[in-house]
Amino acid sequence: MLIAQLSDPHVVAPGTLLYDKIDTGALFAAAVRRVARLYPVPDVVVVSGDLVNEGTAREYARVRELLAPLPVPWQLMAGNHDDRSQLRNAFPDQGFTNDDLCCARRMLGELTLLFLDTTLPGEEGGEVADEQLAWLDRACDPDRDCLLFLHHPPFATGIAGLDTIACRGSARLANWLRRHAEVRALACGHVHRPIFASFAGRPCVTAPSVAHQIVCDLSGAPDTLAWCREPPAFLLHRWHAGELVTHVLPVDESTAHRYD
Repeated sequence: MLIAQLSDPHVVAPGTLLYDKIDTGALFAAAVRRVARLYPVPDVVVVSGDLVNEGTAREYARVRELLAPLPVPWQLMAGNHDDRSQLRNAFPDQGFTNDDLCCARRMLGELTLLFLDTTLPGEEGGEVADEQLAWLDRACDPDRDCLLFLHHPPFATGIAGLDTIACRGSARLANWLRRHAEVRALACGHVHRPIFASFAGRPCVTAPSVAHQIVCDLSGAPDTLAWCREPPAFLLHRWHAGELVTHVLPVDESTAHRYD
């Protein structure tokens, strides 16, 4: 099974640019085209939060238009730039829970995909609180392997500006995971960089952005969070024989020529 994970497109309204410089709509369209041309075609495409930049109905309508060429199902997630009500209204087919969270669950063959909403309305950081853990308890099946997707990574990245808007409640999530061996790995967004770590004994990966990246500043300076034009990319997860392998693919196909 193949799962393409696109993240943090920050789509803005038609005719506008993010930061007056970045055409996020065009970049997201390019990522969708790249995924649609993959072979084998992924079984599902996950967009792991910050679908839009301002949380408006107009932006979400554009996201739906940009996703339309995909020949496979997609699953959307909420990020700190998203608006839960607008997201639900624009995508009533996404299977979001009816409570305050935009969580969802999908069965993919022998695998369960869990999509946990870690957002805090009005804040850039996230949280795993009792409400999230209660949903996980309801959604998990101890007899099925699970992959857990969440927007905010539960570990420190070392980029101080990102770690100030991180995920609270990480210890709470770690304790929960220690009781749930069926959760085999975690995949996140939010940080606009591919980072590979271990959390509660599980592999944990963050996705690059399909738009702009965050500068990898490991100096510890808290006020140096900045974006850069490192190449847009996405993750391709391969689940086979009970094992997960993750690839990082560039959106730009010109860098991915095949030589026979």
